[in-house]
Amino acid sequence: MIDVHPHGSEQYLHISLKRSIKSCYTPSMLRDKRDSVDFTYTDHESGVAVMSVLSSSHVFPKHSHETYYIIGLIENGATYCYGPEREDSLASPGSFFIINPGQVHSGVPVSGSRVSYRMLSVNAKRFCSLAEEIEEGTPRPPEFPLTFQASPLEQSRLIRAYSGITDRISPLGKEELLYELTALLLPRAERKKALKLPPFVEHPGLKRGAELLRGDLEEKLSLAGIASEAGMSPYHFIRSFKKAYGLSPHVYRTQQRIGIAKRLLRSGSSLTDTALALGFYDQSHFSNTFHAYTGISPSAYRKGTRD
Repeated sequence: MIDVHPHGSEQYLHISLKRSIKSCYTPSMLRDKRDSVDFTYTDHESGVAVMSVLSSSHVFPKHSHETYYIIGLIENGATYCYGPEREDSLASPGSFFIINPGQVHSGVPVSGSRVSYRMLSVNAKRFCSLAEEIEEGTPRPPEFPLTFQASPLEQSRLIRAYSGITDRISPLGKEELLYELTALLLPRAERKKALKLPPFVEHPGLKRGAELLRGDLEEKLSLAGIASEAGMSPYHFIRSFKKAYGLSPHVYRTQQRIGIAKRLLRSGSSLTDTALALGFYDQSHFSNTFHAYTGISPSAYRKGTRD
């Protein structure tokens, strides 16, 4: 799903995008010929950001959000949170989906479906502190099932809190509703094992590989060089890294680039400067990659966050 990051004072944007694109059922191209996406974005100082998506058929590649809980409500259409190979990940109208920090997921609308949903990103440390306060010292962070159907009463309460957080009410009102929403969600949580925030691996070679992949994002890294630093063969490193982090080294590094790109664009960096700073081949390569992971073009993202 789409990643949004809080970054200071409250902002609001509304962006409408209409694109003419081919319809093909693949992770990178499943979209309607006239894909209309409306984003409503708010940001405030409580570690929370909100995004609403209207009538989208965008397909998201596998990715993760290492430091956020993502809480979403499907309003129309249906989508697979893990892709069509996992029928148990289907989120339909009225379903809430919760992505735990570091949980690898995607977003693949059911063939022919246009999906509308609201999505809330809550900083993991913030959410865990709320949970600990509400449950009076529960030691382990909450870990949620991917999707669940709420009862009519439960759904109305969740939507009330959820909707209120997106409205332009006072910071005090938002804080109260965030507590209410957290309290409503916690009964769904499991604590069979400690949740790892962010994903952690014991193998020092894999940790070293991850450090390099998160490092200078303009630098052109080679698989052989990273594997050598990790003390493994390239083939063994790819397999071990993917098993540990749920993503290939290339996707992991691309995800880091997109996160930095968002911060640069919000600060006013041009598309060209951002692409060069992060080691993309050219602006077109950057724009296509950014859109694939966020569902919005970098120019529209930059314009909206600065309006």
